[in-house]
Amino acid sequence: MSAFSSLPVFLQTLIPLLLFVEAVLELGLFIYQLSHRSKSHDNLPSLVIFVFLLTLLFSVTQGDPFEGKDAFLLNAPCLIFITVILLGIVHFAFALTREYRRRKNMLSPFSVKDATDKLPMGLCYADPNGRIVLCNDRMRHLSFALSGHEFQITEDLEKALENPDKSIIVNGDCYILPDKTVWQFCKQHITVDNDENWLQMTAHNVTELYNGNVRQTAINDELKEVNRKLQKMYERMADDIKEKEILDLKIHIHDTIGRSLLTIRDIIESDENTDKKLEALQEATAVLTSDRVTASGTMDEVVQTAEILGVTVMMDGCLPADSLAEELTVVAAKECVTNCIRHAGGNEVYISINGRKDVFDITITNNGAVPSGPIKEGSGLSSIRHSIESVGGEMHTAYKPRFELLLIIPKDASSFI
Repeated sequence: MSAFSSLPVFLQTLIPLLLFVEAVLELGLFIYQLSHRSKSHDNLPSLVIFVFLLTLLFSVTQGDPFEGKDAFLLNAPCLIFITVILLGIVHFAFALTREYRRRKNMLSPFSVKDATDKLPMGLCYADPNGRIVLCNDRMRHLSFALSGHEFQITEDLEKALENPDKSIIVNGDCYILPDKTVWQFCKQHITVDNDENWLQMTAHNVTELYNGNVRQTAINDELKEVNRKLQKMYERMADDIKEKEILDLKIHIHDTIGRSLLTIRDIIESDENTDKKLEALQEATAVLTSDRVTASGTMDEVVQTAEILGVTVMMDGCLPADSLAEELTVVAAKECVTNCIRHAGGNEVYISINGRKDVFDITITNNGAVPSGPIKEGSGLSSIRHSIESVGGEMHTAYKPRFELLLIIPKDASSFI
């Protein structure tokens, strides 16, 4: 192994330089550890390595060539110096990394401030004199939004909450900022070093909770309105049922009395088929004393009854049996047969039934005299209109070029309303 003195001049210069640099770094590390650690024995490795590096440095640099005295380790193997330099580099690297991690995890005023700045809430602390000693970024931004400047004392926050900027909307204890976020502020006293006059002020983002309450309030208002309408409907339900029953009874009586009067008049004017006419009259008057208060019958019965009264009913099309459409059409046909005899003096009634996608179009007319003016609906036609419109249908009347009654009845109509 080559001795240090046999190395080239370049290496003889570089090795002492590296020893010197490492010695300075170890000394700096020792001083840093001494000032930041409470346990002094943790700093000893850096001090020992510094002394050892300094000794090696002097061993190759402190000779006196004028007196013939060389440094005492000039003839030592160079491997010793290289090994010490490498070990020093490894120790310094590990020690520096360890100190960085310890420093990063160590609690300090800077680390506390950095931690509070990362909080999603606003936070600040004030000493017993009211001076704010710590304020995180969120609270500082809120202070500018509320007052246009940063809070310095607690009175600044109190004034800002009492008289916020005009762009701030105050709703109870909630402050709605221009960016639509909603904040709540609160204060509480805390104890620091047995002093209970320290103050903690916080600001919480309650935007989602506030908006949820607003939506819930709107839903509650809608439910109240629905309940009010339901209550009103329940209160009127009995009256509606009575009104329907009365309307059904009016239609039934109007139709039965009309047929009876026409039968009587026909008996007086003509003695043909007297027995059948008396039988129809007896049936009609018997119905008035029964419990049947709703319109009933089929189109075939309408045709047969009209024939007894001397009126021919001609139909084009058909309706589903036992359907509400048939029931309403039967009522309208009976009224039209009666009106054909009483008002038009006719003897033929024409009924046309056409089915569309969702409705039936029913047209009823006759061969009687043409009305002199618009049709004035009496109790019979008015009752029919009410019944049809109550199931979502329509009724129209025409007087030119002849009388015509148009009914539009939904196919899915199931009951009177």
